[in-house]
Amino acid sequence: MTFEIPVDNNEYRSVWDKPLPIVTVNNKYYRVYILDEIGHMADYGELLDLLADLDEDSIVEFHLNTPGGVLDTASMIMDAIKNCKAKTIGKLSGTVASAGTMLALVMDEIYIAPFAAFMIHAWSGGSSGKANEIKAQQSYMEKETKKLFQVVYDRFLTPREINKILAGTDMWMNKEEVEKRLSDRKKIA
Repeated sequence: MTFEIPVDNNEYRSVWDKPLPIVTVNNKYYRVYILDEIGHMADYGELLDLLADLDEDSIVEFHLNTPGGVLDTASMIMDAIKNCKAKTIGKLSGTVASAGTMLALVMDEIYIAPFAAFMIHAWSGGSSGKANEIKAQQSYMEKETKKLFQVVYDRFLTPREINKILAGTDMWMNKEEVEKRLSDRKKIA
């Protein structure tokens, strides 16, 4: 059996074939499209590198329409956005849920389409291993998720709302509800 090694290492015909399309409008303006589940960290290396290199004269426009996804990946992207010198703009359309809401809330500006939905819920996942290992992981995730929610949703959700969500309530909001909370958040800050 023989394997053909491609001469050209570019497996994508266009930026739209990539798991995370990044469009360079010019050397100071970029568009990032998160239009699916936030997946494995390896798919976000190009974005992380871009955010690390931009200066304060640059703009990164994130188009979000995502059901959420892997919390570790979202956390890494949030850190990169917070540490990025460029202006970050979130443009929300369709449903932005779970980890997608976290990404949106760390951006400098947020614009919401008229019929966008914003959904926050507790983490979901699975574990395997011995009973004590599963219990340890669950205990850790409950404690760390609460800390994460208190930071990310600070002044956007009340402490009572955070506790309800962590207890299992899904919270859905429309454009007007999100905009009011964002406005109130700015007034408090």
